[in-house]
Amino acid sequence: MTIKYLIILLFIFCFSNNSFPQTQLEMNETANVKFKKADAELNKVYKQLMAILDKNEKQLLIQAEKDWMKFRDSHCKFDSSQYEGGSIQPLIYSTCLEELTRKRIAEIKASIKERAL
Repeated sequence: MTIKYLIILLFIFCFSNNSFPQTQLEMNETANVKFKKADAELNKVYKQLMAILDKNEKQLLIQAEKDWMKFRDSHCKFDSSQYEGGSIQPLIYSTCLEELTRKRIAEIKASIKERAL
């Protein structure tokens, strides 16, 4: 019996505490926060990779990262453009940025792992 009450209280707490975004604005803000967290992680792994590269490789990575960021931003602008003017557009844009950033993190981590062999 107490377990049931505990589960019910936990459920009520989650929704009364606004733990889950409920409005479009909250969803947009949550997506943007998730992207910023992914971007911070990308910067961290990028620095880890830079630390193990020689001078020439560093220059190549710097250029590759600039090109990748340009691609990411352009792709996500295109991807979200069909929702231009709609309240969901920022959500689509930020979600796209986060997804591509997470893929880039995986690529950089793989590069670090390969170089450690």
